[in-house]
Amino acid sequence: MMPQAVFGLLLGSAMLYGCAAGTGGETFAAALKGAEEAVETALLLAGTYGFFCGLMSLLQKAGAAEALARLFSPALGRLFGKGLPPQALEPVAMNLTANLLGMGSAATPMGLRAAERMGGERASDALCLFLVLNASSVQVLPATVIGLRAAAGSADPARGALPALGATVISTTVGVLSCKLMEKWT
Repeated sequence: MMPQAVFGLLLGSAMLYGCAAGTGGETFAAALKGAEEAVETALLLAGTYGFFCGLMSLLQKAGAAEALARLFSPALGRLFGKGLPPQALEPVAMNLTANLLGMGSAATPMGLRAAERMGGERASDALCLFLVLNASSVQVLPATVIGLRAAAGSADPARGALPALGATVISTTVGVLSCKLMEKWT
């Protein structure tokens, strides 16, 4: 409820100010133009989300999930230790792969499945580490951002890929080190 109230207050204040300043027509026109652009962006994101979720589903049905789980098993075993339940290995691998490719929306269903399979009475060290990996997610190819930039008419939509990679490597490294440090203290 709180975000809606804040947004409503900001929008109402802007409209009142525009009317008081004698630019009510321009203010309302800009608000309508913004709403139109928001709908276009939402449709673009819905299409992107649908495409990547479908792609993840096809990969899973084609056996890629098992192959990724086998490929990442040694690294995930070393990272998570004995805390990663075997039934969570496949969805963890798929989630991390989707995040590596910048398909955060498509990673969500696999992340939820992985968290569910790691669940218990309380959050385990493995679940906390997985949540940090999921949230910081190293992105080799930020596909969603590139798609948004292309839709906005960017001359070079992939221009931010290298800085995004650097930022996500740093955030993931700090997150993993923090988790490992906290595991020692608890």
